[in-house]
Amino acid sequence: MPAGHEPTWVEGLRRALDDHPAKIHISYDSTAGYLALDLLVVTRVRRNEGTGTAIMQVLTAEADRRGVPMALTPAADFGGSVSRLRTFYRRFGFVSNAGRGKDYATKHAMIRRPVV
Repeated sequence: MPAGHEPTWVEGLRRALDDHPAKIHISYDSTAGYLALDLLVVTRVRRNEGTGTAIMQVLTAEADRRGVPMALTPAADFGGSVSRLRTFYRRFGFVSNAGRGKDYATKHAMIRRPVV
């Protein structure tokens, strides 16, 4: 696949997530082979209702099905707590992208290998 081109399943995944009451942006880095969660914003009134969990279940299941690693960087830009977000993402198998296991193919702070 040429650099910069996404597989067709990524657009299908976007469409599948359209109905969720959250702002979501995913991308595919064809050079590194990562599905990146670039943005996931659940409004304050919808937090703690399972919205983020449902979205992460869809994303991780599809990444596992495709054998694709995932990457993301928790940020407090929209009122979330970075430490709470890290804890949340760890529930789905994400680990810090640092130290001996650092994958320099992605700039993201957390990565997740597919569960096969």
